[in-house]
Amino acid sequence: MKYYMKSKLFKIKEDFWIQNEENEEVFFVDNKLFAVGLQFDLIKDEKTLYSVKETVISLLAKYQVKEGNEVVAEVNKKPSFMRDSIKIESKYGDLNVTGDIIDHNYEIYKGSEKIARIHKEVFTFTDSYNVETDFEDEAFVLTLAVIVDDIIDKQRSK
Repeated sequence: MKYYMKSKLFKIKEDFWIQNEENEEVFFVDNKLFAVGLQFDLIKDEKTLYSVKETVISLLAKYQVKEGNEVVAEVNKKPSFMRDSIKIESKYGDLNVTGDIIDHNYEIYKGSEKIARIHKEVFTFTDSYNVETDFEDEAFVLTLAVIVDDIIDKQRSK
């Protein structure tokens, strides 16, 4: 399945919709406006599927993903001299984000299996992304794509 994420030109903890291939609004990203660090809920049909909270006191990017009250994943940016590395410990096992993360062209792997491909559309005034996945939990993959986008934005602003 292919999804489209488009954020506004001037981001200030904005909310936005994620659309499917038919341009239907399927998932809603509800950012918490006055939160310190990234905090958002991924919602479908008025039901919160995942909640994300960034740990701000960490030197490197660190995020916790909850399903209800249960922590189902931790996303960590790992230091690297050669290229960026993002590791995910999740209810689905260990996942890795690889590729050209800074240019928003990357894949998410579970072992050697590619579960998602995320790439930024060029020649647009806003940040627009295509997310392609056939993973069993597409909402989880989309949650990870929003987190990785936040990691990239923070790295670029340094």
